[in-house]
Amino acid sequence: MACIKEKLDNLLEYIGIRSKSYYHSEPRIFYDPDEPLVYYLDQTLRAAYPGPYDSDGIPLYVSKGTIDYLPVLICAWALGHLEIFRQKTTGKNRSNFLKAADWLLSHQDAEGIWLTNFPMEKFGLLKPFPSAMVQGLGISCLTRAFLVTNNEVYLESAVRALAPYRKDVGEGGVASYEGGFVFYEEFPSIPYHHVLNGFVFALWGLHDLVRVMNNRDAEELYSEGLKTLIEWLPRYDIGYWSLYHIGEGPKNPATVLYHRLHIVQLKVMHDLTGSQIFNEYQLQWSEYLRKPFSALRTLPAKVLWYLAHMPVSR
Repeated sequence: MACIKEKLDNLLEYIGIRSKSYYHSEPRIFYDPDEPLVYYLDQTLRAAYPGPYDSDGIPLYVSKGTIDYLPVLICAWALGHLEIFRQKTTGKNRSNFLKAADWLLSHQDAEGIWLTNFPMEKFGLLKPFPSAMVQGLGISCLTRAFLVTNNEVYLESAVRALAPYRKDVGEGGVASYEGGFVFYEEFPSIPYHHVLNGFVFALWGLHDLVRVMNNRDAEELYSEGLKTLIEWLPRYDIGYWSLYHIGEGPKNPATVLYHRLHIVQLKVMHDLTGSQIFNEYQLQWSEYLRKPFSALRTLPAKVLWYLAHMPVSR
């Protein structure tokens, strides 16, 4: 049911009806260069997950009759509770945040990975898969769990989570390489898809590990990824909107929700780096958003992409 509701909300956004559902909360910048406990985006609404939960109070995701853990959901939920705790110092929110951090500790595999068990057929992922976005969010949660508790077990897990950033997609990692540039893949399949928002979340996790413990490996990975983002960013602009990802076949424009997220992410990247290219494109994409028919103009390409990537019945 969650997937159907998300798709309906996406469609309504194209005609200017803003959704206020759990999965469509407004992206807002929260980044504070002087306070590493604060996450880059406001996740407070993510704390109000409607359920279901497991017996320990960890969120469960429901899709096509399957109920299971979804690491990206758990991390967003955790960061929401952390921000509420930071503002109000409530014990319940602190407990929920650390409960999620402990879930990350216990569910990280020997390769440092948190696997996503829900298939992503439109990106060719049918089995449990790693995700650079999940790795980044996991690191962001664990570095903050260390700041809250001063328990180094969280940092040790965060450092282990760097391993898949170094491993090629074809070898079970999340890194792809094109033209001398590395891309950290949210959906690590071949051919590559280069999802923009997931790449940025992956970079933020690396940045957190640099901020909290000055980790050299994380700094190198972040620097390499930042070069890619700066080089590739213009390719995500189609003259009237941003692309969700770059890959083979039909263009895949971002939904209105993800276009808004791109804008906010670029604002954060400008704050982090001072690089003008991020400011240039967030202003340009903000202007696209203000034009009344830009979003509707993307719909034919979006429909074509979905038709080209419909699951094959087996």
